[in-house]
Amino acid sequence: MKRYIFKQLAITALASSLFSCDFAEKNIDPNNSVTIEPGALLTYIQLNTTDGGISKNTQVGTCMMLVQQTSSLNREDMPGDKYYNSESYGTAFNKYYTSFVKNQKDLVLIAQKNEKYTNTLAVSRIFGAYMFNRMTDLYGNMPYTEAARNYAESIFYPIYDTQKDIYDALITEVKDALLLFDTEKPAIKGDIIYNGDITKWKKFGNSLLLRMGMRLSKVDPALAKETIIEALKGDVMSSAEDIALIKHIAGVERTENPLSYRFYVDKFIKEGTIKISKTFMDHIKNTNDPRIRVYCSLSDGNSDPSVQRGMPNGYDQSTLIATEPDFTDHNMYSNFNTNTILLRTAPTIFMSAAESELIQAEAIVKEWIAGDANEHYNAAVSISMKEQMVYGAGGVISESEIGDFLAQNLFAKAQTTEEKLKVIGEEYWVATFMNGFESYANWRRSGYPALTPTNFSGSSNPGRIPRRITYPTKEYTVNKKHIEQAIQQQGADDLNTKLWWDK
Repeated sequence: MKRYIFKQLAITALASSLFSCDFAEKNIDPNNSVTIEPGALLTYIQLNTTDGGISKNTQVGTCMMLVQQTSSLNREDMPGDKYYNSESYGTAFNKYYTSFVKNQKDLVLIAQKNEKYTNTLAVSRIFGAYMFNRMTDLYGNMPYTEAARNYAESIFYPIYDTQKDIYDALITEVKDALLLFDTEKPAIKGDIIYNGDITKWKKFGNSLLLRMGMRLSKVDPALAKETIIEALKGDVMSSAEDIALIKHIAGVERTENPLSYRFYVDKFIKEGTIKISKTFMDHIKNTNDPRIRVYCSLSDGNSDPSVQRGMPNGYDQSTLIATEPDFTDHNMYSNFNTNTILLRTAPTIFMSAAESELIQAEAIVKEWIAGDANEHYNAAVSISMKEQMVYGAGGVISESEIGDFLAQNLFAKAQTTEEKLKVIGEEYWVATFMNGFESYANWRRSGYPALTPTNFSGSSNPGRIPRRITYPTKEYTVNKKHIEQAIQQQGADDLNTKLWWDK
């Protein structure tokens, strides 16, 4: 894992140089800007995808709670627990378009102007596709073709592309970008995910194609199969070392783990704001999953599996007592492990090789590709458990522990196609813990794990797990015409409208 660990002096110097100039407050003139090197802008873009507000409100408080990985007694601050229709749903949308999209588009424009930046251009296009894929999977229709074109082309009110058109464009974008990589061209500078390793970026791009292809399995099985087969013509992520992440540095302004920072600044541990869901906890306990001691601990840091306890979703403190008669206070329930996940140096994870192995297992079960599904399932489990070492000593899972888990033969014992898909879906849910965006998207697509909706009396959407999150209110003021067109195409801007691929 050495390749993922930043050297203290290097990242400190980088942070100092980056944040003396806030790219988010500028929009580069593609015709005149010659002073900003693409490497610095690439670093800024990658680092700022780990925004603390998005991590806290969207990933943990919405996505992870909707799929019952996390839980909260709060009534409204964590909307995913009780299905509130919250203005916090717009956090990711607003920050994405005011910072990431603008800067990513500028990076592409700069890199296109000089062949020495060809490899940087490839990375910026693939990473841009990754982020657009994340966002359309949350909201559905959204600005894509006209996004961030206000400076160069005076397009201040971008149209909302349909999700189908966005997916078609993203798949093409990744395929085209993969063809750009050239080891004879200058190295990539400023890449804090893979340190400029072209081989790993190719694996990332092909694995992203795998992910997007499988996302289309219900709405367009033929295109899904075609995209997966095309992705597998190249190398995909296949080992724990392929994990795509950003390492953080404690004590350095804006480079420490933003989620951990928010947890401690907002006193989430002390006040018990976010807990591990009972649904998730019961599953990893029932399957004797060693990842329990990496993912979970009590407030005092005790990660002994025997004392971990999950909090049911959909309750506040007064209503929880009826379900949990022995309830005394929040400290009896587990939270994110304070010695692994909540370390200030804990990484932000974008994609793992375990996902690629599970997607291949599913494709084999669906008879889209040849191979041994059980072999890919076992590889996914092994890889996921080995990937936990990114959290340091507390994340190390031994080979014997991995072997004991696999000896249960959870997949091999599955007889029917649905039983096999269930095991794959449940493992995907566990393996993507702390990547709530992906956990939520895959649950909507696959239907696994089977979740029981909550029914909190004050909920905006009782008894129905939201299928998307809503657009920010300000879009109705600044881009009213086009957001209304998007709603006419997609359906009502509410929590129950299914996305194009979620059919």
